[in-house]
Amino acid sequence: MREYSNDIMARLDVMRALQKAGRLITQPLFRSGMKVQNKAAQGYDPVTQADTDAEAALRDIIQKHFPDDSITGEEFDDIDGSSDWAWTLDPIDGTRAFVAGAPVWSTLIAVSYLGKPLLGLIDLPALDMSYWGEPGHAWREDNTGKTDIETRSCATLNDAILGCTEPMAMFNAGELAAYNIIRSATRFTRLGLDAKGYGLVAEGRMDMIIESDLKPCDVRALMPIIEGAGGKITNWHGGSCVDGGQVVAVGDPQLLPELYTYLGRAMTPT
Repeated sequence: MREYSNDIMARLDVMRALQKAGRLITQPLFRSGMKVQNKAAQGYDPVTQADTDAEAALRDIIQKHFPDDSITGEEFDDIDGSSDWAWTLDPIDGTRAFVAGAPVWSTLIAVSYLGKPLLGLIDLPALDMSYWGEPGHAWREDNTGKTDIETRSCATLNDAILGCTEPMAMFNAGELAAYNIIRSATRFTRLGLDAKGYGLVAEGRMDMIIESDLKPCDVRALMPIIEGAGGKITNWHGGSCVDGGQVVAVGDPQLLPELYTYLGRAMTPT
């Protein structure tokens, strides 16, 4: 982990404290029938007490341990720190799943150094499991303990299992056309998994995720997990997806050239 290994380990320890603090807030509120607000001027973008309370608690812990680090979150204004380290938080990724009582919602936490995500956590409290990633390494934790994970070989679309949370909601017409071309060539598709789908790619159960209209807080935690497990996650043109937008994640990087051929023809959302 090069010259910042001690800094990484210190922040990894705090990530575990954040995981525990987040669960203490979100788990009791799951399926509690809490009030849901729509924060979108158009459409539907739900926010709950679990979102706001959890993010506030996580921010307090980070600022206590690393007051000079930057923080970007889903529910509150960014904090611009003076160090080269930054945290990205999504207290409830998959709020629709949370509201619907589906257990695939998660808490996403990423730690970046000089803008590059180095640590990632997908915590799935309702399933009592989590995915973790650091440079060159990814693992799953559940009630059986800690298990190193890696992606599987899958060099052709015909053999691939594809995931996407909600194609009709997240794609424009051009993006949906490109997605459907790819979907028709795959073995089969699973929908509605939110960040859990990326964990399944990292542990070699699925092969790729194609999504769009993602925020930075939706994607940064996923990057160290996918890449630490041996996969690749980029935008639809092969560049960085650190700022969200159009995202493609694969377990086997050999899939990417063919995927880029189709995805590169899609219109960029405006």
